[in-house]
Amino acid sequence: MCCAGPLLAVLGAVGAASAIGALWLPGLAFLAAAALAALVVVRGRRRRRAAACSTAPAAVDLGMPALGPPDGDTTTSR
Repeated sequence: MCCAGPLLAVLGAVGAASAIGALWLPGLAFLAAAALAALVVVRGRRRRRAAACSTAPAAVDLGMPALGPPDGDTTTSR
């Protein structure tokens, strides 16, 4: 009967760990589902905001650069 105490302690610890695991795993699954839902909401808001603020793609005419002196320049380098 000398080892009955430690064996009962080990069995008690295994039982306590299984009880904690039984409560922990559903909580962890709930936390993962909440994080996934938050990710979907945040990504949806960002996409809607980006679509509302974007402009339609179009060609922009920048014009040809002038090779002469700038307008209003009265000095000549000759």
